[in-house]
Amino acid sequence: MSAAWPPLQFTSARHHDTVVLTVAGEIDVSTISALSGALAGVITQRPALLVVDLTPTTFLSCAGLTVLAAAHRLVGARTHFAVVAGSRASWRPLHLTGLDRQLRVHRRLDGVTVPVTPMVLRTVVADAAILVTATGGSRPGEAAAMTTELRQACELCSGVVLFDVSACTLPDAAVIGSVRAAIAGNGRRRCGVQVLTESESLCEALDASGIAHCASAGPSW
Repeated sequence: MSAAWPPLQFTSARHHDTVVLTVAGEIDVSTISALSGALAGVITQRPALLVVDLTPTTFLSCAGLTVLAAAHRLVGARTHFAVVAGSRASWRPLHLTGLDRQLRVHRRLDGVTVPVTPMVLRTVVADAAILVTATGGSRPGEAAAMTTELRQACELCSGVVLFDVSACTLPDAAVIGSVRAAIAGNGRRRCGVQVLTESESLCEALDASGIAHCASAGPSW
């Protein structure tokens, strides 16, 4: 009877808006389902930065590379994805296949940080609705700029202001604070505000704050 390969071992740690998933063991066709499940679990947390640390990995197959590439596509615009390959067993397959040119690959965990992404705000007016879109964001002062843009939209709109933060990388607390400040500044209450997001954590925070939200603009837009 052939000996069974030892299962992968996962350690997940969260620090502020960063989640580090450390993977130890051999990643091959017999263990990729476990890797996929572990990645799916941390992706649902929607961190600003997701780091997969493969330093303790002793073997990384093509199937494992495929799972990493798929996870990179699945994280969405709100999450930055990085891989730490601190050993020959993990770095060599990434380099030989060219996947290190598609993913952010680092040799050390302490060298991984959230990229500084300037925020871009766009406002589109259509009939009785205004769409404000916030993309990126990680620098000090950008939450205040977002509040100003949203407050101006509220002043101009007599219908509903749709606030799309699906690609915004500011923390949930900053988004909530901006919406609250804009609503508080809309003394005449001429319009409503609805946040557009697919982030589960942000949706929960919006529910707790009594702020309307949905996944997309839908037919109303």
